[in-house]
Parts: sequence; C-alpha cells; structure tokens
Amino acid sequence: MNKSICLVAGGTGGHLFPALSVMKDLDDYDIDFITDKRTEKYLVEKKVKYKKIITSKISFNILFLFNSMKIFFGVVQSILILIKKRPDLVVGFGGYTCIPTIIASKILMIKVLVHEQNAVMGRTNRILSKIVDYVAITFPNTTFAPSNSKYTGIPVRRIMKLKRIKSNKKRIFVVGGSQGANIFSVLIPQAFSFFNSQLKNKIKVVQQSRPEDIDKIYKSLKNLGLDFEVKDFYHNIYEQYNNADLIVTRCGASTLAEIELFRKKSILFPLPSAMNNHQLFNAREFKKSNDCIIVDETNLDAQLLSQDIKKLLFINKKGLNMYNKKTQNHKLSLSNYIKKIVD
Repeated sequence: MNKSICLVAGGTGGHLFPALSVMKDLDDYDIDFITDKRTEKYLVEKKVKYKKIITSKISFNILFLFNSMKIFFGVVQSILILIKKRPDLVVGFGGYTCIPTIIASKILMIKVLVHEQNAVMGRTNRILSKIVDYVAITFPNTTFAPSNSKYTGIPVRRIMKLKRIKSNKKRIFVVGGSQGANIFSVLIPQAFSFFNSQLKNKIKVVQQSRPEDIDKIYKSLKNLGLDFEVKDFYHNIYEQYNNADLIVTRCGASTLAEIELFRKKSILFPLPSAMNNHQLFNAREFKKSNDCIIVDETNLDAQLLSQDIKKLLFINKKGLNMYNKKTQNHKLSLSNYIKKIVD
C-alpha cells in the first residue's frame, strides 16, 4: 500500500503552483489536496481532486472572534478529512489556508512539513514553524527561518518543449501575478507614450490584467498605435515567458523563479503593501543572479520606466550572452529544487 501525503495550499498562485509542481513528482504516493475557495478554480481547471475548507487570517482586531471561529470550523473540517484519509505526512505551502489543517495534523499527531516561498518568512509560517517538524525555505538566508529549516529552493513547473514565436518585434510580457496588478493598467501605457513611432513599431506588448481593467488598457494601448494583446489570465504562461524579450512583473517568489528558469530580463515592481516588505527582499535576492531593474512603486516616473525598458530591450545585451552560457546548468539546478523537497 502506497504512503499518503496531503498537500495544503490556497490564497494565490504563489502558494498553489509550487504545491502542484511537487505533486507531479510524487507518483509513488497517494496524494490528497486541501485548499480554500480562492484557488479552487485552478484545481478545477487542472482536474486535481481536492477538499475545500473554511479558513481565515490570524487577526488581533475587532474581527478576532469572527476569524477565530472560521479557523475553528476549518480545524474541524480538516480533522474529519485527515481521519478519513490518514496521511503519513501533511505539507503546507504557506498562507493562512494552512492554519486549520496543520493544527488538525498536530492534534492527530501527523508529521508536518511547511515550505516558505519568500525571502522573509511570512507571519503564518513563523507561527506554524513552532509546531511543525520541518521547514523548507526558498532562499538560503531567509529572514526569521527557524533552526529546523532546510534550504531547498522553490519548486517550479517543468518546462515542456516550447517553440519561440518568430517575429522581428521585441515582445514585452506584463504580468502582475495570478491576481493581476492594478498599477500596470495605468503605468504601462504611460511609459510607452514616451516611445517614438519607430520604436513602437519594433515592439509588441502582451499584458495580463484584472478583468475590470481590460477595457481601459485596450483603449490606451490602441490609442498609442501599439501592437498588443490583453487578457485577464494566461493558462499558457510558460509560452509567454518563453516568447518574451522582457518581463514586467510583481515579485512573488514563484513568478521570479519561473522568470529565472527562462533566463529573461525583467523590470520588477515589489508590492509595497506586502507583509514585511518581502517582495522587495525577493527582488534583491533575485537581482544577485539575474539581469533586472527594481522599481520603487512609491516614487514612480513613467518616463524613467520607458528609459529602463529601452535600456533592457535595445541597449543592454550583455546579460543575455551570459545567460546563454549558463542556461543548461541553471535549468538542472532549478529542477533539483523539486527533488530536494520530494526527498
């Protein structure tokens, strides 16, 4: 009889996608998935069997009692699921979705591993790390990592055979993570307004946006006379990474790991409101081995951004030459991240 593992992830793609990456390498195990309503749609699309639980943030404000009750019901749900499934191990991938299931696991004396994606350990994982058996971390020097942590890197989805689109135009992929980024709907068109007609004819903009921003972006880019495409979500995001000459993005750890996998130049916008400013620390770690520019969102200048885009697209070619020499070894090292967590 195969051993059983329960994976827990929810909230955003940043927590969910690493779990899905690991799941594909656990063929010798019976796998169960626990999530919340926020990422349920991704599991439905990928035809992954799952159980959904109620969960909430840990808060110490006027909502404390309400949120605590939601966590309590989530714990009860998790206990019932775990008693039925009887997993040998529970693996949490960060975010408050993990709270009820990991508490339930400890009540039932099931071993627990949690994975921290960011360069600064999140509050939830910091709390949970005090009761779990092991912590896997993405960055060697993760802030607040406990003594029972092990550096594994972040698991990323494997690259399938992809063909690059043949085009004379430079392709810019703008992506704000699984939730999109509102600021890009305004800033990106403003930046390209500083391009002259000759440069505009040399580029194509592919932008992921929140559904409510699509019409605004469409009109702005069309008025600028650009070749462009706008969607609310790209299921084939690896194709977009592969075809891009430049990526403009937030700094979730999973997104940065995937950009690194494809060795692409990038302009990074750390989310200022991220807990403990962890996206800025992610970006700084990423910059140590990648050709990128980090933009301070609290001091934005569309004209300066346009200059950064021109620099990375048309002037700075040294980075790509460096990447081409290291690509094969780099892909092998990233694939080892999955192996380390599976081991």
